[in-house]
Amino acid sequence: MAVFHFIRYEQELFYRYWDRLHAYLAQCASCGYSYGKWEILHVVDEGVNCETRTLFEYWDLYASNVDEAWDFLNWLAQDTYDFDISCANSYNPPPCILDLAPSWCETYHCSDHDSTSCSYYISDEGFNRLSSMIETIDEQHIKKPIQILVASGQST
Repeated sequence: MAVFHFIRYEQELFYRYWDRLHAYLAQCASCGYSYGKWEILHVVDEGVNCETRTLFEYWDLYASNVDEAWDFLNWLAQDTYDFDISCANSYNPPPCILDLAPSWCETYHCSDHDSTSCSYYISDEGFNRLSSMIETIDEQHIKKPIQILVASGQST
């Protein structure tokens, strides 16, 4: 059983796991704790997922001595780092050609139609008419209770 547990996150590349583990070990060392390579190898073996453990078996990591296993994990971390960097450097997003870009509805915030054909689109003229209607309704709400009070003989 490992002296502590250090789990590799799902979808985490091995070099990131290895770096996190070394950062944790540096914190432990600053507090006076130190672990041998064989203890750390045991922590890694228990902390990785099944796919990585299968890779360890395929590369015969368990038959290696401690230094060879340590060198293999350093190589694996460097290899996954190089792979990640090469993937990041090889991606070139296609340029956005404005004429071919989909139309965008500013009103409803979707790309299946443009603003002028949106059923929720309100032109400036329509907006002014709505504003005028709302003002009229507000005035009627204020006048109606006053008319009722006056008709019933009560004062305001």
